[in-house]
Amino acid sequence: MKNSNYIIGVIAAEVSSIEQRQILSGIVARAQEYRAQTVVLSNLYNPFDEDLADSTENRIYELIASDSFDALIFLPESFVNPALRRKILMQIRSRSELPVIFVGSELPEFTGCRFPHINTSDANDLEAVTDYLIDECGFRRISLLTGPLSMSISHARLNGYRHALEKHGIRYDPEMVIEGNFWHDAGRKLAKEYLSGVRDEPEALVCSNDYMAFGLLDTYAEAGEDITAHMAVIGYEFIPERNLHTPLLMTYQRNRAELGSSAVDILMRRLNGEPEQPFVPPTGRLIGGQSCPCFHTAIHHNEELAAARLIRQYSEWNLSSGMESKLTECRSIEQFAEIMGEFLYLVRGAADIVLCLFEDWFRSAETVSRTLVCRNINIWADHTVYSAAQEQLPGIIRRYKKAAAGYITPICFKERLLGYCMAWFERPDTNDEIYLHWLKSVANGLEFLRLKGDVRFLLQCRTLSPSYDSMTGVFSADGLRDAYQLMLNAQHPQKVMMIAFRFRYSQNALNTTHSAKETVSSLLAAVAVIKRFHGNGSIIGRISEYEILLICRGGGISAKELADAIHTEILYDADFIRLSDGVQDLIYGAEFPAGTNDLSGHIGQMTDGLTRLQEEQEQIRRQPHFHELNIMHEKLFRDPLCEARLKDAAEALMLNQNHFNRIYRQCFGVSFHRDHILAKMQLARHLLIATEQTVAGIAESCGYTDSKYFIRQFSDVTGFSPKLYRQTVRIYCG
Repeated sequence: MKNSNYIIGVIAAEVSSIEQRQILSGIVARAQEYRAQTVVLSNLYNPFDEDLADSTENRIYELIASDSFDALIFLPESFVNPALRRKILMQIRSRSELPVIFVGSELPEFTGCRFPHINTSDANDLEAVTDYLIDECGFRRISLLTGPLSMSISHARLNGYRHALEKHGIRYDPEMVIEGNFWHDAGRKLAKEYLSGVRDEPEALVCSNDYMAFGLLDTYAEAGEDITAHMAVIGYEFIPERNLHTPLLMTYQRNRAELGSSAVDILMRRLNGEPEQPFVPPTGRLIGGQSCPCFHTAIHHNEELAAARLIRQYSEWNLSSGMESKLTECRSIEQFAEIMGEFLYLVRGAADIVLCLFEDWFRSAETVSRTLVCRNINIWADHTVYSAAQEQLPGIIRRYKKAAAGYITPICFKERLLGYCMAWFERPDTNDEIYLHWLKSVANGLEFLRLKGDVRFLLQCRTLSPSYDSMTGVFSADGLRDAYQLMLNAQHPQKVMMIAFRFRYSQNALNTTHSAKETVSSLLAAVAVIKRFHGNGSIIGRISEYEILLICRGGGISAKELADAIHTEILYDADFIRLSDGVQDLIYGAEFPAGTNDLSGHIGQMTDGLTRLQEEQEQIRRQPHFHELNIMHEKLFRDPLCEARLKDAAEALMLNQNHFNRIYRQCFGVSFHRDHILAKMQLARHLLIATEQTVAGIAESCGYTDSKYFIRQFSDVTGFSPKLYRQTVRIYCG
């Protein structure tokens, strides 16, 4: 057949299940004969609840609107959710320019639909099963366990059974028909009636599907009865689960593969302008088993067992491969795709997989973009990254030179759609539940990768142990309470000092991935500095997402002075300086008598103190000229040795010196000149704590030519001589 270059879209649900796979094997095989490509749209878990019709995974069906499709095949019976079926029908109706065909059982809501509908014949199949029991086995008393008589397919199967009886001259007896529900419990109920004598056993029983037959076989086996000594049993549908029941069920297989092939033939004739041909429902076949004594062959069973062994092998490979752990170790999407390619062999029969993620997939909220960034993961493929609009996704199949089937499935984590995976298969029957599990590992791995850049998540992380915070390594709130009690019992202090730190981040820092990583790193850098002050029996804990509390025994320094010392070291820490863009820190110190162990109450007072400081800062920030004044203030503390003259500062704002000093004092509580001195004293505190320089050397480093004058200013600001300050503060440095 000539190259058609057509793309046939298949709309289905949970295509890893056996019924859909059988139809798809026929669709793909016949499409390949026409050199046409097949693109399958499918959800993963096919939720039944009507409220879940709009669930995230069902957004896959938005792709029905793609202009890439030349024709559509719809498998309505694969959708267990009626609301979703109706929604998809509306989408298909909007594609009036395309040839469309429905395949499988005709559901009530689609009766009278203008699209053609093809299916195997339930009546013909059940007639063939009943004919066999009469002609080949010689049975006359044959019962039928059917489905709910409210369903048309139950009546179709009943009619086939009845027609076979009557054409053989056997009177149809309604008492020989038992209404079931197409599930195991109906078979179990009937078996109990037979075993108890409530209902007479027939010579043979036809079950309208295999699941009801399984329930019947299991109940006889559990009662220790060989059912073949009582009756012959034949099922319908050929469910591979029959290998789990004894005796092996003889059943009838509908020819779903030929049904799929017929759908492609009909569409191709329409696309090529060829005349229509009448559709003849394909005939199925009997599959041998041990539940009917007159027909037994191991051929089909051997094929089933070989397929089961293959699936088990792939399951074991997936379980032991280490793919999940490697995906969680990834630090970039490029590395992530590389690991996916390394484990592509775990997806049975996949020639390649295209990972297509929304360009903003890493957002914590639902994606708003419709642009996908795509990359092939096969290690031998071209790894050039390319973009595609969501509606263009099915057209990616044209990049694959051979006629193949592309299965597009959503990648979801909870209620967030991250993107899609498009798996290319060259063989007709490959996509199975193994791929479903593989995709789940990919989705979990992507979420793990995303969280590595999510500052909100990292800042909210607490601990894997009740006592320690896993992110910072300090005590958790619970651990801090226990440590505080031990501190009181062991040290018996008269008073304790508590220093609380609150780190506030700008919205920009919380909204970009690059800044998010730096924000978390800035918090860790600050905590590393606070940890240096763990001497004198100090304990440190994280009491909220952004708050750290240091508790230490009271000594020769006030809580405010210790807070200033620690704050100084944080502001001079090289890592914190590098990472602290967008960070505002608040420090509050207070002293408490040690006679009470009400730590929760103390923490409440500390956080209240921080909140008061924050409110005061916010009020100051609303002052006129704050922005311009703050630039000058920050420059003083970044470069205490700069030449800072009141006259120049006032002129920069076109203000007179008195007015400038007044508004400066309103913002920062001190005059401009005094603030310059405080900046130098902050540098001096840092050098006294962090270096071994002499007092004279520190005075020179702070811009003083007279060390005695430096000492007087330092004592005036801190209440300590430089030497005593160094000795006192270092008591708290571990």
